[in-house]
Amino acid sequence: MVARRRAAQARAARDQATRTAHAAVRAGVPAARPAITEDAEAARATARAKAQRVIAAEQARRKAAIQKAQNAARVDAERRAKEAEAAALVSTLPVARLPKVERTTPIFPKTPGAAANEPASRPAMGEKTTPLLRPAPVLARKPEAPTVLKTAAQTLVLLVDDSKMVRVKSTRLLASHQFQVMTAVDGVDALKQLENCCPDIVITDVDMPGMDGFGLVKALRGDPRTQHIPIVMITSAEDRHREEALRVGVGLVMGKPYDEAALVAHIRGFKFLARADEVESLACA
Repeated sequence: MVARRRAAQARAARDQATRTAHAAVRAGVPAARPAITEDAEAARATARAKAQRVIAAEQARRKAAIQKAQNAARVDAERRAKEAEAAALVSTLPVARLPKVERTTPIFPKTPGAAANEPASRPAMGEKTTPLLRPAPVLARKPEAPTVLKTAAQTLVLLVDDSKMVRVKSTRLLASHQFQVMTAVDGVDALKQLENCCPDIVITDVDMPGMDGFGLVKALRGDPRTQHIPIVMITSAEDRHREEALRVGVGLVMGKPYDEAALVAHIRGFKFLARADEVESLACA
């Protein structure tokens, strides 16, 4: 009996709680939320911090990518501007003029005894004759003009380097000191230009495609027309190339970057000679 009474009381209590809950829902009263424990609050704080770190990292990555793109665009714009400036500078440089070649016809003057040596008449039949020896022709020579020292504006420098920026920078330096400059991208290009013009001095790099600096030096020293030209070699491995360069005939070896004042002083130290009537020529004889 007691058990039945207790079971009935429990059912009545559950029914009462159900009715109370239904009444609260109908009345619009929110149901009571379970209390948030400290562990749950800590977990939520950790999740929020992690999410904030992820967002910050993504923002930093996007900012770095934008900055990198801006830097690349600026570098490309500067490169294009420098190339345009170099092209404009090269177009304004004076063009080397070739020397004028005078063609003369050899003159054979008559010697004083020429008329006496010629036979007056045909020899008679059976008469013995002695063949006459004609004197060797004497070529008329034009008197040589005196030699004078060339000025910087009359001195032609051949600059050989595969780097466009180095060619422009060195050309600007030499032109500022009144020197005339012609450029080549490698040894092969330099030898082609030397077919029509002979410079007073050659400044060459070592590492170049096609034909390097040592190949160019050997070709210049092997040609009688160019074997006297002074050569300056500019290399990034000055110590390693110095002995070989001096052995093949280089007059001066300078490291990169070279001392501009020393290079100009070295060029001015040479005594470039020219005939007085050809001082306007930019090529050597």
